[in-house]
Amino acid sequence: MLHEVLDMIHIYSGNGKGKTTAGFGLVLRMAGYGKQIGVAKFLKDGTSGELRALRALHGVSIHATDMPKGFYFQMNEADQKKTGQAGLELFAWVQKHASAWDCIFLDEILDALHLGLLKEEALISFLQENLEREIILTGRNPSQKLMELCDYHTEMQERKHPYQKGIPARKGVEY
Repeated sequence: MLHEVLDMIHIYSGNGKGKTTAGFGLVLRMAGYGKQIGVAKFLKDGTSGELRALRALHGVSIHATDMPKGFYFQMNEADQKKTGQAGLELFAWVQKHASAWDCIFLDEILDALHLGLLKEEALISFLQENLEREIILTGRNPSQKLMELCDYHTEMQERKHPYQKGIPARKGVEY
């Protein structure tokens, strides 16, 4: 007899394209079965194309950081501080609502950790408190501690990307 176990941690990491896309694939699959899902987008605003579609689905709650324009390393100190505060507020939103969800997608949280915007101990504590949920983490360079906690790890490896030719991110493809 098939039984349902909702207690797995997924990590999609690496420099290649597809981490967020893989996470949203799982979100879409779970939504198709009527699951309740929370999506938190760290270091990204809430304007990407997949969010437009997912907001129309019942049971999917989405929240993103209010980001200044540009990459974190291009921001001035004030914008970096604002981005850090936004990340803390987003994580607090996730913690507050986690019990209502079957699946939690923390997009780019690994990069937020790497930049020091969030404490890894807080994330690990959160993961251990929510073992009855499917949790998705994306970004680059997961720590050894997170690697030991996760049940799935898929690393996206970039072999070729239009960005290498100077082609910027395209609406509907990269965002």
